[in-house]
Amino acid sequence: MGELASYLVEEAYDEEGTWMVVDETVATGKETAPWEQEWQGQGDWVEVGPNALVCQTHRDVRPYVRLELWSGEPPLAEPAWDCSWTAEIFLRSGKIRLMGFYSGTESHRRLLDLGHRDSTWLVRAQHKTLENDRETDFPRYIYRAEIYKFQFWRPIRLAGR
Repeated sequence: MGELASYLVEEAYDEEGTWMVVDETVATGKETAPWEQEWQGQGDWVEVGPNALVCQTHRDVRPYVRLELWSGEPPLAEPAWDCSWTAEIFLRSGKIRLMGFYSGTESHRRLLDLGHRDSTWLVRAQHKTLENDRETDFPRYIYRAEIYKFQFWRPIRLAGR
């Protein structure tokens, strides 16, 4: 079981309701972005592709996101989360942040440095609608919001593979 190494919590508001967790290389235009034709995301309630995860939130609800770096696999998701899945993602710089899909680069967004560039990561994505102020991982002033948690950790590679 891994340990939580670092995290950040931010609002992911975009007027159109579409936002992303992106590698810094996408935000600076050095890698293919989700809105470019070559990017072919895959997923259910979130699309995942190289260097980005794209989410859609109702326009009248504020999404809040917690990005986490773990030293190994985090504990299994609590059953209280509405949706949860785990997948792999390749990240060029290993520095991720939130970005609006339509609003473009926002320089005030903080980065979470995962510590390894040119790496494949495992990511567990979780989502639920929050209708109270009892979630300890998120600010107390949130009453009704969509909350998302993205937990990143390095896969364990077996010798000889």
